[in-house]
Amino acid sequence: MTEQKRIPRMCGIDQIAEMFGISRYYARQLALSGKVAAVRVGRGKILVNADSVAAFFDDARIGSESQESPRIIPIPRAL
Repeated sequence: MTEQKRIPRMCGIDQIAEMFGISRYYARQLALSGKVAAVRVGRGKILVNADSVAAFFDDARIGSESQESPRIIPIPRAL
């Protein structure tokens, strides 16, 4: 039997903001900074991995230093 790969749930900035109760600006900054997994899929369109946002908030603590994953590379602002 072949191993099935799990397809990540990708959402637009507006969907992520609504899903997690954050502003569109903050959702975009999380993606652009590389704190969550995201990909650019056209001019100005960014898709964000919803599971990585959930993991980011699960690990977030008030007053703690943010620890970025070394595997996540920030999205370049210009193509």
